[in-house]
Amino acid sequence: MIDHTRAEALKIEEIKATKLYLYLFYFMYFGYDFIYYYVLPLFIERKMGVPDEGLSYFPYLFHLLLLLVAYYFTKKGNPFSIKYIYFFSFLILDFINSILRYWGTSNEFKTGNIVEILIVLFAPLFVNKGYFWLVSIGMILKYIVYGLLFKSPSLILPVVLLLFFSIVGYILLTRFNSYINGMIKAYENSRQKENLAVIGQMAASIAHEIRNPLSALKGFTQLQQEKDMSKDNFYPIMLNEIDRINMIVSDLLIIGKPNGSTRNKAEIGNIIHYVVSIIKPQAVRQGVKIHIQKDPDLPPILCDENQLKQVFINLLKNAVEAMPDGGNIYIKVQAAKDSLVVSIKDEGVGIPGDKIEKLGEPFYTTKENGTGLGFMVTKKIIEEHGGKIAVQSVKNKGATVDVSLPAGPIAASNHI
Repeated sequence: MIDHTRAEALKIEEIKATKLYLYLFYFMYFGYDFIYYYVLPLFIERKMGVPDEGLSYFPYLFHLLLLLVAYYFTKKGNPFSIKYIYFFSFLILDFINSILRYWGTSNEFKTGNIVEILIVLFAPLFVNKGYFWLVSIGMILKYIVYGLLFKSPSLILPVVLLLFFSIVGYILLTRFNSYINGMIKAYENSRQKENLAVIGQMAASIAHEIRNPLSALKGFTQLQQEKDMSKDNFYPIMLNEIDRINMIVSDLLIIGKPNGSTRNKAEIGNIIHYVVSIIKPQAVRQGVKIHIQKDPDLPPILCDENQLKQVFINLLKNAVEAMPDGGNIYIKVQAAKDSLVVSIKDEGVGIPGDKIEKLGEPFYTTKENGTGLGFMVTKKIIEEHGGKIAVQSVKNKGATVDVSLPAGPIAASNHI
């Protein structure tokens, strides 16, 4: 739905840009030649009217007919082709006209229209790098070919001018791209915050209502399990599923909870040591070895220790689950400028590149039985601590998660 909306928005913007482009194209194309062929001859000794040599009035009639083509493509919902049609038609007709007028004659080569500058400078407004380079290179090459065919040194000037306007156009294109990317990022962040707000409201309204019957259900299930001595029962499965529901509710509560946690100075080494001790039994069962490398002197961090423990438990648990056949996890803790960086690298199945960007979105997961809330909670806690999280991955070769957290003065050595 979002991609469909974005495509519609792009189509609307393309139509707006194309309409403005066509207004300016016809105004400058016809206006310039009208002044050149009908107004200037009134002040200088020159024959009035379009030269009989060449295509004469055909290019003007042809471009008027192109309006019907532009209208057709717009109605068909494909306005993106119009700019290419106008560019190629102008380029081809101008080339044929010049060949017919000057090839094999001793006449001084005089051609061109101010609309060429419009085509080059307007190209960035379409925010299409392929089209921009096509227009810029095409216009410059046209005059280089003219210079070679007609051996006219005066064509150096239009080449230099078009090169200058192309540089200006490239700067504009870069700025437009930066602006649009910034707008898209702001939109995505806003959309994610809205989703978080909705989930937070959901959690606040239903979490307690769910937890109360869950506690009773778990208690009665445990009691019934103790009474039923038969081996073939489903009580362990039922208890595991109740715990899973409880975990989902806990994640939802963390997402919806405002950032009002108490923060104290803590040693990152102690946090990592604790988390590894929690995850190690599961890792050993799956044949996973955890290796830790830590700088000798690390600064303390101001944090909610329990929340950071949850962050690294989630990340290490993901790393272990990514290696069902065993492997190695490398944890590297090092100090950077005013921050601490914790890198967790595994040798698991990895994450496809197109899915990395979606990590952290509500209910998006790469696991078969995942909820999509674990990484979301992790990301939220890190951001609330003023930190950043980055994921790099190569499919079937593993993933690396880098967590950067703001740090204080250098603390005493704390070896794990």
